[in-house]
Amino acid sequence: MHRGEVVPRHIVLSHREQLDRLRHSCPPAAERAVVAGDPCLDRLQASKPLRETYRQALGVRSGQKLVLVSSTWGADSLFGQAPDLPAKIARELPVDEFKTVLALHPNISQGHFPWQLRMWLEACRRSGVVVLPREELWQPAAVAADVTIGDQGSVTFYSACLGTPVLLATAPEETVDPASPIAALLRTAPELKADHLADQLTEVIAHPPALDAVTALATSAPGESATRLTELGYRALRLSLPDHPPALTTFPPPRIPDSQAGAHWVSVVEDQVVRHAANSAVFPPQAHLVVTTDAPDPRLLEQASVVLGARVPDPVRWIVETLTALPGCQWVACPAETGWLAGDRDGRLVRFTTPELPEVVPSLLYLRGDISAELRFAAAGVQHEVQLSVVKNGVGPATP
Repeated sequence: MHRGEVVPRHIVLSHREQLDRLRHSCPPAAERAVVAGDPCLDRLQASKPLRETYRQALGVRSGQKLVLVSSTWGADSLFGQAPDLPAKIARELPVDEFKTVLALHPNISQGHFPWQLRMWLEACRRSGVVVLPREELWQPAAVAADVTIGDQGSVTFYSACLGTPVLLATAPEETVDPASPIAALLRTAPELKADHLADQLTEVIAHPPALDAVTALATSAPGESATRLTELGYRALRLSLPDHPPALTTFPPPRIPDSQAGAHWVSVVEDQVVRHAANSAVFPPQAHLVVTTDAPDPRLLEQASVVLGARVPDPVRWIVETLTALPGCQWVACPAETGWLAGDRDGRLVRFTTPELPEVVPSLLYLRGDISAELRFAAAGVQHEVQLSVVKNGVGPATP
C-alpha cells in the first residue's frame, strides 16, 4: 500500500492459504491476488527424471547417499549458528557411504565477502564436501539428495516437497510467519542430534517423517504455474496468447569439479572397506593413513602408509622417488596409461584396473601383503572386482 492505494496490479501467490492470510493482513490487496502455483517447485518436480544425471555430475558413486546441507543467511541460520557443522558432518560420515554437498545462501558471501567465506569453507573442501559455487546449483542438488540437513530456508522446504527426508540443524520459528508452511515444517520435521550422525541419516532415509500435511501447502496448482503465469502475463500486457503451449525447462546438470578429501583413515570392518576423512576425530580401530598429493599438510605425508598421486608423465619414476622421499610410506600409486600403477618398498610394481574406487586398492595390497591376479572387496555394501598384473616382483627398492 502507498497513500492508501494498492501498488501492484497483480500479486502472485502459490497457494490459496496465502490468499486467506493476505485477506487478513491487507484486505484491499487480496482483490488483486492471483493463485498461480509455484514455478520453482514445478521445475524441481519436472527435473526428477534427471536425478541420476545430477547425482553423477555431483560425484555420487554407486552405494553412496547424497547429503545436502543447506543454510539460509542470518545469525539464526544453520551457518550462522554452527559454521563448522558441514565439515563435522563430512568428517564423521564414512566417505564411501555418504557424499556431502553444501548450498549456502548468496547473502552470506555478500555480508562477509567471498574471500572470507572461502577461507571459512576450506576445512569443508579438505574433508571432501562439494561446496556449490553458484546459487542456482541448489536445485539439481535438491533433486539428487537422499537427505537434506537444513534450517528455516526455502531449500529445506522444497526438499521436503520433493519427498526428501529432512533434518533441522536449527529451527528458529520466530523468524518466519507462524501461520506459514515453513513454520509448520519447523514444528514438524525432526531435529539433527549432535552425535551418531551416520545412524541418524540412515534411520531418517529408511523411515522418513510424514510431512505431507505441511508440503501440501506449497502449491494449490501443482504443475500449472507455466500456464497460469503465461496467461496472466499476456493478459496484463494485453497481448494474444502464443500458439504453442507454455512449458518449464528442467535444470541443467551441474558442471563442477568433484571434491574428495585429501587424506583418509582406511580400515576393513566386517569385510567392508571403511574410509573416513583424515581430520576425523573418530575412526575405526587399526586404520592406516592414506594421503593424496593434493593434501596440503606435510605432516600427513610423513605419517602416511599409502600415498596416492595424480597422473604424471613417468609413473614408475614417480613411485621410486616418492618412496625414497617418504621412508614411512609402504605403498604409492597413481593413474597410468591403462589403469593404475602401484609400487611398494620391496620393489614390487603392480598394474590394476577397476571400474570404481581405484584409490582403495593400494590399501588392500598394504593390508594383505600378497598379490593375486584378482582382488575382490566391498565398500558401502557394493562389491568391487579388480584385475591385477605384476609388472615387477623383485626384492629391494624399485628402480626406473
